[in-house]
Amino acid sequence: MKYDIFVSYRRSDRELVASVVRRLESRNVRVWYDAEIEGGADWRETIVDALTNSEMLAIFFSDECNNSRQLKKELAVADSLGKPVVPILIEDTQPRGAYLYELADRNWIQIFPEPMDRIEELVEHLVTLAGKNDGGGIGGARPSDILKPEAKNDNAMTAPAPANDVVAETEQPLDAAVGEFIAGADQPARAAPKIAKAYVGRVDQPGKVIRKLQDIPPFKWIDWAFLAPIWIGIATWMILGSAGQVPADESDSFVAAIALVGIAATGLYGSVVFPVRYYLRRRPVFEALWKYLISMLMIFIAGAGIVLAGIDRGYMQYSDLGDYLQIFGIIWAVFAVIAFIVYGVLAGQRAIRSFRSNIRKI
Repeated sequence: MKYDIFVSYRRSDRELVASVVRRLESRNVRVWYDAEIEGGADWRETIVDALTNSEMLAIFFSDECNNSRQLKKELAVADSLGKPVVPILIEDTQPRGAYLYELADRNWIQIFPEPMDRIEELVEHLVTLAGKNDGGGIGGARPSDILKPEAKNDNAMTAPAPANDVVAETEQPLDAAVGEFIAGADQPARAAPKIAKAYVGRVDQPGKVIRKLQDIPPFKWIDWAFLAPIWIGIATWMILGSAGQVPADESDSFVAAIALVGIAATGLYGSVVFPVRYYLRRRPVFEALWKYLISMLMIFIAGAGIVLAGIDRGYMQYSDLGDYLQIFGIIWAVFAVIAFIVYGVLAGQRAIRSFRSNIRKI
């Protein structure tokens, strides 16, 4: 069965949600919520099937939602299918943790204080989003129609739209991120959008499902301009040394020193550049942290491999290896801790300010 709206909520808010659902159904809006689950049914399969067959997800967000694992799954399914996600703030709270980063950059609808007194306004808004307002809402369109890109002039020289309305993610320019942080987000509340595609993806990419950039490792072409000369120099000296083109007394210490400097330089470069890059891509703190750790581990293993190759060529003694790797491992760890303390503070503040700026009145 097809539904117009899939409703997600916490049990403590059931009275409010039931009142909204009854009014929506009286307006010919097909709504699914957990009262539809039959006894003995596999509720996980039922929820995924209902969400897949719904035009949008409406989340009645209260403080208890921050502890809901089920809501995370429903949000992930909706995003993967490119569904509009309409978070409705029903009390004076804010999302935390993963929810803050998943929902901060979306349009929110605020109905507190006294949400029971604003049910009719909310119902009217949801009816409009569902395309059922006065027999069809905006232009008589359903959400699936609203989400379709507008017709283009056949003679216009434009690139084809991405499949399934997917847009490739881009990094926020550093100067824009700094300006955004300084300016803050203390803006007057604006009216909530009345078209469904405004609730797909981020506020700055309405109607688009975001395809994330490669994060492991988060290299860009400019990185090689800094790192490639070091590693090319190491490889060159090893090749020349193995071919006997460089005297052993010159190559041994030089190649060993260059290899260790390469590991140190790469580690320090990554500990500074990678957190900044994750910040510009708006990654949650813990997501950025584990991606950073995996990326740096990959680089560390590659650097250690080069040092081991140097040992095979006689450029370094095995007795030195453990000490050197331990020293550089500690240095990398210290820089990572410092970087992510700063990262966590900045990213958390930005997410909170973004969330507050995206709350809309109805």
